[in-house]
Amino acid sequence: MGKLKDKALGILGFVGVMALGMVISSNPTLKAKAVGFTTFMRTNPIQGVLLHATLSTAITVSGVPFSLVDLGAAWVYPLPAAMCMLLFAKTLGSTICFVIAKNGLPESRTQSILQHPTVARVNRVLATSPIYYGTLFRLALLPAFVKNYGLALLDIDFSKYITCCLLGSCLGVPAQAYLGSNLGDIYLGLRDVEEAAQADPMMLLGGMAPALAMLILMPTVAKVLLGKDEESDHPPSPPNPPPSPANPEPSPPTGKKDDGSDKKQPSPPNPQPSPPEGKKNDDKKQK
Repeated sequence: MGKLKDKALGILGFVGVMALGMVISSNPTLKAKAVGFTTFMRTNPIQGVLLHATLSTAITVSGVPFSLVDLGAAWVYPLPAAMCMLLFAKTLGSTICFVIAKNGLPESRTQSILQHPTVARVNRVLATSPIYYGTLFRLALLPAFVKNYGLALLDIDFSKYITCCLLGSCLGVPAQAYLGSNLGDIYLGLRDVEEAAQADPMMLLGGMAPALAMLILMPTVAKVLLGKDEESDHPPSPPNPPPSPANPEPSPPTGKKDDGSDKKQPSPPNPQPSPPEGKKNDDKKQK
């Protein structure tokens, strides 16, 4: 019952973060800022790369679910360049998160992250295979702040940590860059969804396909992660005793040790026969 409650709370927390992200992304002021940022990148490509790296890294470190900056960059720049920009910003942000988690994260915030059900479960199995479980953690369906700082707070060194982050980005970055490249103007409000659907519905569906695949993949990854850990929570039952043989050897009676005393002992050699009594008396008389 406790595990079911933890999972329900985790799902509710993620839904809440998703809702917060939608509210932030749909905020007119913030959306206008994102549109202005996109316009700046179109007119100043080189400065736009530097500005995107700064803003995207800051968003990763803060844990705020605001993706319009990355989607706008993916819409402005060619897809390979946008993927490199997103990968650089997320890797730099993950590095800063690791430094903050190891040195400067408040104790109350640290304890709240470590008490998250998924973080606690990963903490128990991480030592067995750090890169495997760390990558699963990075792919799991988690709030951005927990995902960015949760793994860094566990017993893992930086080389394994950044490897997990890069492996996780191998799926997340292409999906987000492809989504922004095809539908970034829709997310920014520069084009209407109905207009895009009427112009090319297959392009609309194709642009959403990687993101939908990630939404399907992440719960599966979380299930694998939690399922492995649930198995480790229960110690294996002892093996069944071997079946008794068909004709067991009878055990000796209770209180009697089978020390070999029942075995037949060899008889001592025959003693020399004693002389008859009369002969003994004759010998005495002769003496």
